[in-house]
Amino acid sequence: MNGNRQPGWLALVLAVGLSACAPTHLTVNVKSPPGTNQGRPLHMVVRAVDAQRYMTEFYADVAERVVHPDDSVVQTLVIYPGEKTQTRVKIPEEMPLAISFLFTTPDGAWQVLLDTPIPGRVDIELEESRIRTDAPTKKKKKSGKGDEAKAEPPKLEAPKLEAPKVEPPKVEAAPPGGK
Repeated sequence: MNGNRQPGWLALVLAVGLSACAPTHLTVNVKSPPGTNQGRPLHMVVRAVDAQRYMTEFYADVAERVVHPDDSVVQTLVIYPGEKTQTRVKIPEEMPLAISFLFTTPDGAWQVLLDTPIPGRVDIELEESRIRTDAPTKKKKKSGKGDEAKAEPPKLEAPKLEAPKVEPPKVEAAPPGGK
């Protein structure tokens, strides 16, 4: 075997092996309680967009993609309140994915950006008019030393400051009987 061919062949095998590790599809699991969107169905739009576009687009711009999809739209889907929905979308190469929920009256987070490398699965829980952003995390199992690892970072409180004490101005009373 020629010694010059071996490194090229090895690089090809490594490149194919590394690309095989990255997921090609994303499974999106959506939990939608019965009161989501006042009980009305809503659209989910999955788009391949860069962070700049994601940050500058308005709700109306994304809603327009349901009726008039452009090349950024990977998938649209109707979400029914009270049902769990699962869908699988093809992950675009080298492009973040935005998952948007078109609530009738959005109140808070209505979309999320998944930056590269995109995981193979994402779980999203909806509330009445927003994406739940404070979903509880699973606690880790106890270590062998008997102490339990914390699932959340410690909560920090701002220092309590007291307002400075200000004494009222002293006003001299007028002498009795006049000026």
